[in-house]
Amino acid sequence: MPATRAVGGRLDRWFEVTSVVPLSAFALLHVASYGRVLFGAGELGARESPSLAARGAEALLIWAPFLLHMALAPGVYGRRKQVGTLDTSEQALLTLHRLAGPLLGVFLVDHFLRFRLPILRGERYPAEAVGALAAELSRVTAGLPLVAGLHALGTLALAFHLSFGLFRVATRSRFVSRNTARWVCAGLGLLTAAVGTLTIVVLATG
Repeated sequence: MPATRAVGGRLDRWFEVTSVVPLSAFALLHVASYGRVLFGAGELGARESPSLAARGAEALLIWAPFLLHMALAPGVYGRRKQVGTLDTSEQALLTLHRLAGPLLGVFLVDHFLRFRLPILRGERYPAEAVGALAAELSRVTAGLPLVAGLHALGTLALAFHLSFGLFRVATRSRFVSRNTARWVCAGLGLLTAAVGTLTIVVLATG
């Protein structure tokens, strides 16, 4: 199959869907939760373990698409590199978008192992997540706030990867102008970055 036909095909669409859909859900949930923390909420969620149905939905709608996206990434990126049709500024943003991907992957894996897995294993209730997050973010290693730093970088990577990914999807739509897509996606990215990093600072220093 020629490279020009490989880009924008069904595999590419699945690749983008498995990124923007779970990332949008992840960002929306965490921006809403972090926003409540900024206004003084000390607990989020219930003092009981998630139901089996909730765990299954989370696995199917968030974590499985993430894994599929990471598995597809090398092949899709390899094909897309063969087609150089972007201008210099957009190519630079696309390169930054791809560089943010591995950092975001590390952040998501760490977030899952450090915070979500104990809840799924019944070792911690969802309502205890804020306290656990504050304790981890305020911890220092060799005098450095490594966990807080990783979360700040991961949050910025999430904001950019999601907003630019949504922009690329939106610009192929017949219903949204390129300029509108640019401003809406940039605003979403800035909101995610601002709320996320501010919450990390508050919890790490509070």
